[in-house]
Amino acid sequence: MIVLCSKTSNEKEEKLKKEYLQVFYLLVFFTYFFFAIISNYFQHYEYVFSDVNNKKKYEIFSDIRTFYGYIDLENDMYEEGQLADFRIKEVYEDKNNFIGCDFEYNYETNKKEERYYIVIDKNKASMKIFSEKEFKEKYNISDDKFINIYTFLKKKGTKIGRYR
Repeated sequence: MIVLCSKTSNEKEEKLKKEYLQVFYLLVFFTYFFFAIISNYFQHYEYVFSDVNNKKKYEIFSDIRTFYGYIDLENDMYEEGQLADFRIKEVYEDKNNFIGCDFEYNYETNKKEERYYIVIDKNKASMKIFSEKEFKEKYNISDDKFINIYTFLKKKGTKIGRYR
């Protein structure tokens, strides 16, 4: 007499539970992965500071697609038809100044081309834009002290979930 080994219904149920659990874990993983990508795409940072006497508030906000920061210019700093914000790629901040730097990068020479700086004097509540030459003459700050704007905003900024 030949006895065939057959699984009991309890063993079949255990195998079915394991398969459902594996599918559930896979579904949870893909859901987490999808929402992590979506939430990172829509999360932006902003950094708000004011001058020493709290006369003016300045807001730096990010654009995740370009990894730049932007600051709104004061009304008398731009001409009609020009964008009302200054693009910032690198930043330096101390107790007296907030300095943002914008430049174009030449990938053929691996060098940063002409730079423009926006300097916010926290003591005077003033905002000025300098060319690289003017900035180097007036301020003695080396380029090594500047950090990437997105790194700065992740450290000091507030995460927001809206697109500006």
